[in-house]
Amino acid sequence: MRIFLVRHGQTFSNLEGLMDTRPPGAELTPLGREQAIAVGAQLAGLVGEHPRVLSSVAIRTQQTAMAAMREFEAQRGLAAHSVPIDPTPGLQEVFAGQLEMSGAQDTYQLYLEALRGWLRGDPEAALPGGEKLEQILARYRPVLEAAARGQRDTIVFSHGAVMRVVATHACGLDPQWAFENYMPNCGVVAMEPAGQPFGHWQLLHWADAPAGAPGTT
Repeated sequence: MRIFLVRHGQTFSNLEGLMDTRPPGAELTPLGREQAIAVGAQLAGLVGEHPRVLSSVAIRTQQTAMAAMREFEAQRGLAAHSVPIDPTPGLQEVFAGQLEMSGAQDTYQLYLEALRGWLRGDPEAALPGGEKLEQILARYRPVLEAAARGQRDTIVFSHGAVMRVVATHACGLDPQWAFENYMPNCGVVAMEPAGQPFGHWQLLHWADAPAGAPGTT
């Protein structure tokens, strides 16, 4: 089985450059809905039969999941709403703490510094009042490990920063490579556990990164 992480489509907070991390969060823009439909078609060509579908509890990920899976069903010739979507706690974005809903330029720089730390495994990296790596993995990793014990492909609709952090640690990726390879709206990460423990999974796909990119250590 494989695990597909999918970032949500564009939101109104994305347009305004706001650090929107606490659910329920902003809704999708019209472009975000188009992106969700497009990624549904993409997933229809990648994912096996009868996938399990999870989403974070944020509005934007649930909206992305609904639009994407309706297109997935149409592409596969399935009845509408025949693939259930399970909103799942633990899959939300990394909490920005005191900088929640800030759009200041220095907030973005602090975010980049924290992201670099999370990717490298720095236990103290965090935004002021926000989550540290141990907290991030403690809520997200068990969901993925439970999925890895199943027999079906699993699609997880989630968020850009937390996807990069979790995939980096799940697959043992080069932190600098993960930092340099951005996760766009509706970008997809595909991983194959292949019976291996978390930390030793295989990276199959990372958004717009070129095929065969040296992402693993």
